[in-house]
Amino acid sequence: MKIYRDKLDEVVKWKIKASRKPLLLNGARQVGKSWLVREFGESNFNGKVLTINFEKRRDIHKVFEKNLDVKRIILEIGLVTETKITEGEILLFFDEIQECPNALMSLRYFYEEMPNLHLIAAGSLLDFAFSENPYPVGRVETLDLQPISFVEFLQARGRHATAHFIKTGEWQNLESEILKNILEEEYRNYQIVGGMPECVSIFVQNSDYSEVQKIQDDLLYAYEQDFKKYRPQVSEDCLLDILSNATKFIGNQIIYTKLSERFTSPTVKKGLELLKTAHLLHTVENVSISGLPFTSSGKQFKVFYLDIGLMLRKSGIDLRSIYFKNELNPAFQGAIAEQFVAQQLVAHQGTKLKYWARTEGSASSELDFVIASEGKIIPIEVKAGKKGALKSLKYVLEKFHHIEKAIVYSNAHSGVDGKIHFLPIWLAGIKFN
Repeated sequence: MKIYRDKLDEVVKWKIKASRKPLLLNGARQVGKSWLVREFGESNFNGKVLTINFEKRRDIHKVFEKNLDVKRIILEIGLVTETKITEGEILLFFDEIQECPNALMSLRYFYEEMPNLHLIAAGSLLDFAFSENPYPVGRVETLDLQPISFVEFLQARGRHATAHFIKTGEWQNLESEILKNILEEEYRNYQIVGGMPECVSIFVQNSDYSEVQKIQDDLLYAYEQDFKKYRPQVSEDCLLDILSNATKFIGNQIIYTKLSERFTSPTVKKGLELLKTAHLLHTVENVSISGLPFTSSGKQFKVFYLDIGLMLRKSGIDLRSIYFKNELNPAFQGAIAEQFVAQQLVAHQGTKLKYWARTEGSASSELDFVIASEGKIIPIEVKAGKKGALKSLKYVLEKFHHIEKAIVYSNAHSGVDGKIHFLPIWLAGIKFN
């Protein structure tokens, strides 16, 4: 079984750049950063990859203590590992680099003094490390890695033709019930399994939901154990409240105190910021849509999980309810659909999510998401079923004439009605003309 990640293409482009800088991989724990580098090294350096795991190799920390002369550092790493490190011929991978602050600081000098060396660094909780160490501005490139997207999930499941239809836009000319049934089945699987690589891997191997849930429990436990490493520290009880209560408010406008009734608003705000820094939660800002750039509008916000599978597991919902859609109220079905769309938008477009809500007057209006694409504001609505009144969207299109196009993701067939483009929900995040 082979899982392909679209980010590999971006790393390959990095490799051949004329003015290449060290590459810093960022993302939550266990989203596949180390795997991505190993796969890249195997296919692009004939397996010539020297990995320095600073969590395992504490002895190599000493190499960075004398000074940050990178030529000396490379010489000594080569001696310690008995490896010839030749620029242009080998990939050097600094894994768990947050464990060695001096190695983190050295990245800036590799760009200046050894620009032909292919160097990738990755680690867990990197953003916390940079809160205590200077960030090498202008001397590194960064690449954020998210959980496996739905299209990547299809490929891992062997649905290559189906993934091709989605990625290339050929679905627009194909109204196939067989294809639709496949997509509905895999969409349901993805809701339960999610996009964490280990979960996807075990599901592809044996299609066992119970094994997936064990892995999800282990991941959630590991994330909670990381709370001790957060800086600044916030009560673990507060962080646990936020992580648990967030599942109840997916897709809803909330204020900080909704996430924990036991702690003050400033404490909850700090805790939420830490969980965002750890990439476990995304927050969505309420913005004005009168023009670009977006500007903040109102104190309320939305929150989404790193991964839909982890969100559903943390919610405590029986997987049979998800699989058969039994006893799930429409609001929670809507929350699942919004979580899916949010995750795909971030995975495919790397966008910081925004939404719009009417803040004046007595009438309430709200758009699930708004994005900026090619200098245009595009509203996005998400429907768990096939129908919806779309009152807020129609209000916005009538009032804001500069908005030329809107998207509605749902389980209905694709089509266009004026400015509104109706798309199947599994196309979320995929760019189209």
